Formats: sequence, structure tokens, C-alpha cells
Amino acid sequence: MKQLALAALLLTASAPALAATGPMRATYEVYFGGLHILSAESEFAPDSSSYAVTAKAQTRGILEVFFDWRGETRSAGRFDADRAVPGRHTNFGWRGDEQRSVILTYGPDGEVIETSIDPAPDPEEVTALPEDAEIGTIDPLTVIAQLSRTMSQTGTCDGEFAVYDGRRRYDLRVTDRGTETLPPTSYSIFSGEAKSCQVEYAMLGGQRKDPNKYSKTARDRVVYVARPVKDGPAIPVALKIETDFGTLMAHLTGVEAPKDLALRDGGTPRGSR
Repeated sequence: MKQLALAALLLTASAPALAATGPMRATYEVYFGGLHILSAESEFAPDSSSYAVTAKAQTRGILEVFFDWRGETRSAGRFDADRAVPGRHTNFGWRGDEQRSVILTYGPDGEVIETSIDPAPDPEEVTALPEDAEIGTIDPLTVIAQLSRTMSQTGTCDGEFAVYDGRRRYDLRVTDRGTETLPPTSYSIFSGEAKSCQVEYAMLGGQRKDPNKYSKTARDRVVYVARPVKDGPAIPVALKIETDFGTLMAHLTGVEAPKDLALRDGGTPRGSR
């Protein structure tokens, strides 16, 4: 369940370039099998030549009872033509008094030059990373920045990425499945046409040797992307992950946009249903 929650945190983050001034924030609520398990928030920075995105999450409901956790991850970098070049990536998680952290620092060419991981991975629990795991990779949120750039220019979310987050190395593939119409629901402020982007990945190292039943059976990972704000960027408006034990769903519950960006069709303000 923890891995699904982390996936939801990462996949509900985006890094668009806005024509407006000031940050854009989006909030999400995540459910598994109908049970509320996670709240998440993303903040997007508005610079066409660079990107910065912060995503925060905290367990809720029954999951919070057994796994009281909160996390915050952030990436910042620049665009070199159409390429997102990471500069710094941080990931912090807290469970009770325990803190886990990853800090990745990149050089001018986007290659990792410094890594700080605390605590170090336990070789009894996780598989070994491949040699030189970080070479030629980007961090998870830079993937989203790259996809946002691609979508704004081509209208598609297709892409393949070599990803390193400090603890894991994996190859990620995003496939454009066209558009779907999301029906109105009391869980979300968004309804209407959205781009359907299927997410698949192949773990190459750093994953748990004994994955739980939820992550082991996870499949059909789909992120739905649309523009809930008039003249604003395309952002994730929903997420769906199927497992043998239920469906994980993330819903967009609020948007806070710069004053010169209006909600689509005079829509619902942040925090409303």
C-alpha cells in the first residue's frame, strides 16, 4: 500500500510553464477500494525557461492508523530547448520520529554529481542497484516536467525515460491512449474530456525483494490530464491504478491559480466539491 501511495504522490505532480505570474497549486484526494488513504498537494512554478515542482502527501483514514506517514518531494531545473535538465531533487519522508531523505545534485549537463541518502538502503531488504545507476537518468519529477513540455508542444504524452530517484533505478514508459470523458463525480471538481496516459515501468534495482501484495499486482496505471484552468497548463486531473485487491483512484479536489488565470467556465474554487 505504501508503494501505491508514493506512486500517487509522484503521478499527481506536474511542472507546466505558465504565462501568468505566481504559483499554481492543485490538491488531490486518493482512495483505495473506496477508502480514503491519502491527501496530496502540488505546486507549480511559472517559468518557461525553467521548472520547479513541489509535491506533498500525507496518509489519511485507515491507512493513517497503521502507517502514519507524510512526505515532500521537490525538483528544480531548466529547459535546454525541448529537454528538461535537472538541477536538484529532494525527497523527504517522515513516519513518527523517523525521517528518510534523498538529495540529488546535478551538474550543468544534468548528470548526478552528488548523492545523499539517509538511511542507506538495507541490502537484506532491497535489490542491488546496477553499477553507475545514475548515469543518463533524470529524477521522477523531471520526468513530469519533460512530459508537460512535450504535451504543450505536441499534444501527446508519449515518452520513455531512464529514472533514478536515489534509491531505485527503473525505466518508465508513458503511452498516449487518446482522450476519455470523465463523468461528473462528488469526489472531483473536474469533469469532461481528458488525455489518457498509460504508465508502465521496469524496475532495474533498488526495489524491495519481497514486495507487498498491492504493488505486486498493480497494473493499468493511467493518469488523466486536462486543463481545469482557462489558458492554464494541462495537469493531472485523475489517476487510476488497478490491483487484485481493489482500485486506487486519485481525484482533483482543488485548484488555486494566479489571478490572471480564471477557472474554466467560471468553475469551482479551490477546496470545493
